Amino acid sequence: METCINSQDSFWQSEIYEIAARIANSHQITAHEQRVLRTAFLENALEEEEHRIVNRLYRALRRGRIKVV
Repeated sequence: METCINSQDSFWQSEIYEIAARIANSHQITAHEQRVLRTAFLENALEEEEHRIVNRLYRALRRGRIKVV
């Protein structure tokens, strides 16, 4: 059976991990990064692990561990 990979899904996946790594290193999130994460989340374009990463980032944001720049 052939596996078809949707290019949009793989785009989200790589971008989500890159954004998460940058935010984890800098403890800052930009408005653009927030939009990308929100859009991916709302479009249900995230795998379970990516969903957990986004949830962790937003919890850290609410707790003040990540600053909006």
